[in-house]
Amino acid sequence: MPVEFTSDHEIFRDSVKKFIEKEIRPFAETWEIQGRTPRSLWKKCGEMGFLGISYPDSVGGMGADFLYNYIFAEEMAKCGSPGVATGFAVQTDMATPALAEHGNPLLIENFLKPAISGDMICSIAVTEPGCGSDVAGVQTRAVLDGNDYVINGQKTFITNGTQADFITLLARTNDKPGHHCFSLFVVPTKISGFSVGKVLRKISHLSSDTAEIVLQDVRVPKNHLIGQEGEGFIYQMEQFQFERLAGMANAIGMMKRGYELTKKYVSMRETFGKPLVERQVVQHKLADMYAEIILIETLALRCVELAQKKENFSKLVTVLKLKGAQAKIRVLEECVQLHGGYGLMHEYEVARLYRDSKLAGIGGGANEIMLEIIAKMEGLIPKKSSSSLNYAKQVEKSVVAN
Repeated sequence: MPVEFTSDHEIFRDSVKKFIEKEIRPFAETWEIQGRTPRSLWKKCGEMGFLGISYPDSVGGMGADFLYNYIFAEEMAKCGSPGVATGFAVQTDMATPALAEHGNPLLIENFLKPAISGDMICSIAVTEPGCGSDVAGVQTRAVLDGNDYVINGQKTFITNGTQADFITLLARTNDKPGHHCFSLFVVPTKISGFSVGKVLRKISHLSSDTAEIVLQDVRVPKNHLIGQEGEGFIYQMEQFQFERLAGMANAIGMMKRGYELTKKYVSMRETFGKPLVERQVVQHKLADMYAEIILIETLALRCVELAQKKENFSKLVTVLKLKGAQAKIRVLEECVQLHGGYGLMHEYEVARLYRDSKLAGIGGGANEIMLEIIAKMEGLIPKKSSSSLNYAKQVEKSVVAN
């Protein structure tokens, strides 16, 4: 049965919209200038239940189906500052899923529950200066020493990095071939040897703080290991598919927002004696934008349907991630074009949407990696080929297992 939005889903959507209009949109421009989203907003989101939508009520979540996550991601993308949405997405769809699925009772109580309530901010720390989409290239190392793991390494492009109370960190724990040599850890940030190396200045998502972090002989207890040693890469693969699906809900929200703003603008803007919207070329541009949005949304909802049935949707969501990222840029670029000079002004939201659209083709796996995975799944990569082959194999296996 195709995904259907029930009245309960729409009531939830309305509550997210009202929250955005009251708590985010009036302050979006200020947070863009300040370069971060205030901690107080995390607490307000937690009180609304937005930080644990699909987590069970036993850990403080709403226990809702994934479609609610999808709605939240889509609506948050329309909040006036996509960086705000990114900060929350990292907390809800990247830093905590493996913790919720595989964390021990101590980690659940001391880190997951406070993250869901908004009392703690968290980050996911996988990317390093020498590796990004190639997760298997991680060099940060955790060595068992008595009852502690000693961690050394450097991570970069860490969203929420300057404010996080803890990070979910991927580190190498052995040098065996294959992917069973990485482990996930919960690392508190107020701990000896942990430091923010540099606050990074980006060209997009300005309200989302991003940083390098450095770990020098950081000691965490053995019970800060998430799940089993050596299975961290597998846990990451399990959540990547849902992360990418939520990311595409965000992309759809941004496209819809840009489209609506542009329709309104061309209806009001007059040139040579009549509104822009009365010109056929403008009508066709809007129709083409609408068609792109509907195509990507239809594919996304098909992925949601398969996810809720617990069926394998790895290939479909990889296609969605690739084509959705490309469509996002095309649609929002056209929104700027139709705004003319005003589309280049900071005061116009479409400028911010276009500026922030590029992340979709880089974050959560670059477009080129998505092509590699699709090529593997279609049998286009020779069996003796590189790590991308193993990466794509592991994506398939982990999603099926999950």
